[in-house]
Amino acid sequence: MKAALYAELRQALLQDDKNTLEAVNEKYPWVEFDTVVAIKSQEASRHIRMQHHKFRSRQRIQEFIARYTAGEDILEISRTYDIPPCLLMRILLEHLAGLQKHQVSACLKDPSYLPESSILIKAQMAANRESTATVSRARFGADVFRCIDNDPVSSPAVETIRRVTGLEYEILLYEKLSDLGISYQSEDDLRAAGFSKTPDVKLDAPIGVRGRMVNWIDSKASFGDEHIHKTQGSDQFQSYVNRFGPGMVIYWFGYIDELNDNPDILLMDHFPDKSEVYCLTVLPVQPRP
Repeated sequence: MKAALYAELRQALLQDDKNTLEAVNEKYPWVEFDTVVAIKSQEASRHIRMQHHKFRSRQRIQEFIARYTAGEDILEISRTYDIPPCLLMRILLEHLAGLQKHQVSACLKDPSYLPESSILIKAQMAANRESTATVSRARFGADVFRCIDNDPVSSPAVETIRRVTGLEYEILLYEKLSDLGISYQSEDDLRAAGFSKTPDVKLDAPIGVRGRMVNWIDSKASFGDEHIHKTQGSDQFQSYVNRFGPGMVIYWFGYIDELNDNPDILLMDHFPDKSEVYCLTVLPVQPRP
């Protein structure tokens, strides 16, 4: 995808409209819908990271507490502050219920981990006076479910989908290599051998792809925009080059064409066809006479 088209898509996807994905897909029918969803998801996650410090400020936490203990609906508070529902619930469970972070994570995955009795809360409110309020376990439990159901960005369900999707494409990569009879070591194999930072695949013998040598392959179930490829991936991929030589990164949901400018790192949006791959024969090691 050209950078100019990506800029158009990104701008359109930043619109705060529940029908944005469908509208963009209708306007750009030649762009895979999975690619549109990936770009939207990455932009939403990036927005949360940029705003995270504001949500965690003392004043903002006090405002959340005051409004929630006053009986205001948690989803309404979420909309008012443009904070993902599950992130808001995390803050409330941590600062209202006094739970540790690992306990909060457990409660968001399974509300049965919430404390058994009603929770007595003593908090410093925005008006600078101490106030005591009681929030029932039943309300917290119901709101946890509602937050999960209404959070398309940061809920445990979304995190699970991302993790499973990443594993799914790693398995697809292994299958493609096996179908071509290409011998390789997986990330687990490399770590067992003592390597700390490893690509998803280290080939036992280099292959040629589109006239380029490939010694390793990394699978990314994402769209390769500038932030992900250069800001997050640059050092990581270069460390693979330094250790193993030139390699290939597959962004399964596409990438910005102009980023494919490194002679040591070939970018693809699919596993190359058989006609594009030149395989070297791995010869058995013969013992010395």
